[in-house]
Amino acid sequence: MKQFKAKKLRELICENQVTLAPSNGYQSRFLYSDFRLDRMLDIPRFVLDCNKTLLPAATIKQTEQGWEYFEYGKWFRPFIKMFDDLINTNPYFLKPFDVCEETKCFFKTLDEMDSHPSLYGLFERNLRGRNPSNLKQRIELLNEFIELLRKELKSSTVKDVIRKREEQHKENFTSCKLLVSKLLQKYGQLWVIPVDFAYTPDQQDLQHNNPTDLKQEFHGPYRLELLKQQIDQLLENRRRNKTLKQIVGYLFGFGHSLKKGFFVKVIFFLDGNTRDQTKDYVEYLTHYWSRLTEQQGCTYFCDGDSSQSPTVGISLIKNTDKQQRENLMLSIQYRCQLEQFFRLKYVGANSYRRLQMSQPPVINKGKLKTNGLNQNLNVKKGK
Repeated sequence: MKQFKAKKLRELICENQVTLAPSNGYQSRFLYSDFRLDRMLDIPRFVLDCNKTLLPAATIKQTEQGWEYFEYGKWFRPFIKMFDDLINTNPYFLKPFDVCEETKCFFKTLDEMDSHPSLYGLFERNLRGRNPSNLKQRIELLNEFIELLRKELKSSTVKDVIRKREEQHKENFTSCKLLVSKLLQKYGQLWVIPVDFAYTPDQQDLQHNNPTDLKQEFHGPYRLELLKQQIDQLLENRRRNKTLKQIVGYLFGFGHSLKKGFFVKVIFFLDGNTRDQTKDYVEYLTHYWSRLTEQQGCTYFCDGDSSQSPTVGISLIKNTDKQQRENLMLSIQYRCQLEQFFRLKYVGANSYRRLQMSQPPVINKGKLKTNGLNQNLNVKKGK
């Protein structure tokens, strides 16, 4: 099974948070930024790399003439330019988010230190080859921080939290794989339609690139309750709606984005043996969601451009095509990892099933039958 590269996973998480391309609102994609995302992705990346080695961040050395100088460790070099920004991050700005255990360890370690490490001024060339009085103390302070951070990560409490988080991701992904496998066994090929159901963003918030104000009405908790009710209504309507009945399986993931607000990330599966009506079906879903939400809703469809993203777009997946199956599972794996590093607190504070899926078809003595489509996968709260 292929694995996401860390860089690509980061890109996809950011895209999910700040990229807008509503199918029924705009003709082009809009990309925004928020410095908080960078911090919540860079800090755990630093912590994870720090914990992969026992080497110090930097060492003091001497020239033949007796002058002292320092060298950064190979593992630390990718973080040199951002290190001071990470150290100086104010936890106050991250209060709207539930951050991962690695980020919590980072700030806890800083709190335990009398003085914070800093690389400020160490890049100046005139310091190299000389003997600045505080050079040794500053490098020792940096390495002390690294050692304390590693010690914190090795605590039984922290290791247990991270282990449970990884087990939950694995459990979710295993259940998703089972559903897809059974559907492909039953139908041989599937139409895959990834779509996000959301609400039309606040236009005022789209006129600037400043950090999103999460206190505005668009991000209010009642929006999540409304979204859950309307998604339940959509599923209920499948019983008597001829077009929606074509859905033979689904994966739902509830989320909260800085720009999208509350949304549901969905993959619908249709019988791949029917003629290609995916374009009409996409248009139908867009209009149907708009009517169901009284014109407040919008949809986001993945275009499936594999050169830009490993996630699968609207496509026909055949059981006999290994590459297609792997790409689909890679896309699902990404969805299971969306909240690996952080999530907005409105989502985390609600005890509901954030990941939901249809029940897989049951194969019995050579006969295939669908045993209902209303199974929910309970995703635990917490990281």
